[in-house]
Amino acid sequence: MISPPTVVIGVGNRDRGDDAAGPAVCDRIAALAGGLRTVVLESSTIDLVNHWSDDDLVAIVDAARPDGHPGRIVEHDGLVERLVVPGTASTHSIDVAGGIELARAMGRLPAALTIISIEGGSFAFGAPLGTEVRRSVDEVASRLSRREVSRAAGT
Repeated sequence: MISPPTVVIGVGNRDRGDDAAGPAVCDRIAALAGGLRTVVLESSTIDLVNHWSDDDLVAIVDAARPDGHPGRIVEHDGLVERLVVPGTASTHSIDVAGGIELARAMGRLPAALTIISIEGGSFAFGAPLGTEVRRSVDEVASRLSRREVSRAAGT
């Protein structure tokens, strides 16, 4: 089982339709009033390493390129897999995989690193989250919050 996070980093652009999935997950977690620390990155991800410490359990949530299944949720273990989210629809100068690989090269990975991608359907400027992606945002936020409750309880 992938580790429950202590830090959730939502990557994406709120003004680009389904690219807002990562920030929307962080917003939803904050609304649930859980014990998770959230960070939203809407610009470059080159500084990912600045948002965790060596003993943190980190989950990064980002939108993935359309592949015919909007809302599909995929999890990867970022400590095991290199370039963990090929195909991420990045609006950033350096994508999530690049930020993670930079942290790996620096010897600055966290204790656990889960990458969660939510497949998008539309990344148009000014578009809202699609229905399927909105449902997946709620599912991912709920899943991460439940894992935090389990971790805090020691189960």
